[in-house]
Amino acid sequence: MNKIIIMLKKNVLYLIGGIVGGLGGYLYWYYVGCNSGACPITSSPTMSTIWGAMLGAVLFSMFQTKKTKPELNELLNKGALLLDVRTRGEYASGHVQGSKNIPLDELGKSLHQLDKEQGIIVVCASGMRSSNAVSQLKQNGFTNCRNGGSWKNFKNKQE
Repeated sequence: MNKIIIMLKKNVLYLIGGIVGGLGGYLYWYYVGCNSGACPITSSPTMSTIWGAMLGAVLFSMFQTKKTKPELNELLNKGALLLDVRTRGEYASGHVQGSKNIPLDELGKSLHQLDKEQGIIVVCASGMRSSNAVSQLKQNGFTNCRNGGSWKNFKNKQE
C-alpha cells in the first residue's frame, strides 16, 4: 500500500491530466462530437474519453519538474565542477551560479582547462548535449563525470 501511495505522489500530474483530459474528451463527444461516425476519435464516448485522457496526461506531464539525482548532489557537495555546455548566448540568458561554461563545440580544444581528478557534472538545456560531452570527456580520460541533464535541475539548489 505504501508503494502505491509513493507512486501516486510521483505521478500526480499524469493522474490529474488523465482525469481532466478524460473528462474533456467525454464532454467534447457529448457537446461537439462527430455524430456521423466518420471521425475515429470522436465516434464513441469511450474513444473520446481515452484519447482525452492520454492527451491530458501528456500535456500535464510537461509541467512536472525533474529532481536532481541524490548522487549528483553528493558530487556537488564534494566540490564537483558543474560544466555547462550550452552556447555562450544560452549561458548568458541564465545559468547556475558557480558553473563553468564551455560550449560543446569548443570542448575538445578546451579540455586542458579541466581537472581529470575533479568530479564533473555536465549540464545543458535538455540533456542531449551534456550526454555527448560526457562521452567526449570519458574518451579523453575523464573518469569521474556524469550527465546532469538540464541546468534547470540545479538552478533551484543554488538559490
